[in-house]
Amino acid sequence: MGQKRRLYFITTLIAAGILMFFLGMIVMPERGKAEEATPVQTIVIEDQSGFSSAIAEVANALMPTVVYINVTGTVKQRAPGSGPFGNDPFFRYFFGPPESEREVPVNALGSGVIISKDGYIITNNHVVENADNIAIKLYDGSEVEAELIGTDPQTDLAIVKIKPIPGMKYAEFGDSDKCRIGEWVIAIGAPRGLDWTVTAGIISAKNRTDIGVLGPTGYEDFIQTDASINPGNSGGPLINLRGKVIGVNSLIVSASQGSEGLGFAIPSNLAGNISDSLITYGKVVRGYLGVQIQDVTPDILKSMKLDKDMMGVIVADVFEDSPADKGGLEQGDVIISFNGKPVETVAELRNLVAQTRPGQTVTLRVIRNKKQMNIRVKIGDLEKLQQQALGGEGNETLGVTVEKVTQEIARELGLKSTSGVVITRVLAGSPAGRSGLKAGDIVFRVGNQVVKEPEQFNRLVSELVESGKVMLLIRDARTGRVGYIVVPVG
Repeated sequence: MGQKRRLYFITTLIAAGILMFFLGMIVMPERGKAEEATPVQTIVIEDQSGFSSAIAEVANALMPTVVYINVTGTVKQRAPGSGPFGNDPFFRYFFGPPESEREVPVNALGSGVIISKDGYIITNNHVVENADNIAIKLYDGSEVEAELIGTDPQTDLAIVKIKPIPGMKYAEFGDSDKCRIGEWVIAIGAPRGLDWTVTAGIISAKNRTDIGVLGPTGYEDFIQTDASINPGNSGGPLINLRGKVIGVNSLIVSASQGSEGLGFAIPSNLAGNISDSLITYGKVVRGYLGVQIQDVTPDILKSMKLDKDMMGVIVADVFEDSPADKGGLEQGDVIISFNGKPVETVAELRNLVAQTRPGQTVTLRVIRNKKQMNIRVKIGDLEKLQQQALGGEGNETLGVTVEKVTQEIARELGLKSTSGVVITRVLAGSPAGRSGLKAGDIVFRVGNQVVKEPEQFNRLVSELVESGKVMLLIRDARTGRVGYIVVPVG
């Protein structure tokens, strides 16, 4: 009986062992097979150093560098048209524009940030562009007058200066190229006149170039943020948690003109270059390459038998005797980097060239015949090129010089055709100057006559002198808008 029990026990033990073996084979994965997918681990950053207090500390440290700007000035405004059609362009074309102008007082409120111990303040061009007087309110409550040093409508930046005061604080620019999407940022300014308001958010996007607020000749490269920005924040700093200014708040996109989480700031690397140029020269000195370029599309990549993931811009034309021409750049070259920086869009390359000092030699990495190569190009001076190309023929009646719009001028000014004449210079105090005309404006018509040549422009103007006014159809260089303007003469 004992033997049977022993045999039964051994048999049961063996059976259990066999069962456990097979169960193990089922549960354990086969050697060489991929492990089962698992969720990523949640990364929790403990608030050991006090994240919330970090925002407060940065805000408190930077608030003394921020200023409140109150601008007073005047702008010329044409009197509204009489009759039921008012300023309708169609009826203005046939019946003439309003005959009178008036000076209208304007008041602009904005923000700025002190960027040097010398008292230089960076702000937006649209805050100070019509300024007769610029009053600066400092963090300690004192108010001082500021001098306008220079403006750059093409980036919407401006520099004003105050006399340094004892104990004055100033901010430093950070490297906007290193800021990351999702990074926390702080905005300080005077939204709706509520000075030294602090808001916080994250960087929502970088390198926004398709906003379209600076006109066809503007240089757009915005940092997008959801930190609350409202009218009055313009010109104030966008700050990272290391206390560095990585952007200058410029605009919002909002149907209600209030914060909708779509704020845009000019990156500090661009703002730093522009401020240096305005402080040093009183104007912006921009580089010139001399090419017509376009974005690389999938169809272009396919036809050129290039990698479908390739990013860059393709050279459609090389202007004769330009820096690009002298450096050996050719039609069909695909530019993939500029001085080591990757180039993905036309806007990126245009901005990089514009920010390069004339006379500096840069390296372009290009693809030609499916092979990569480096091309060295000495960057030209855009302003000198425009002055040479826009020599101009004078018109003493209006106080302007004009030049025929050539294909090269049309490309540089972002025009679709070569129609009209371009104003190259406006004399101070002249009828054209008093009427708000500026260099770069395009004249399409004098009276109701289409203009194609400088000689024709002068003849048509002289024919209208006796009437005491000259009506012009122009394209505004700053905004790209087309409309009629009446210039009183005689």
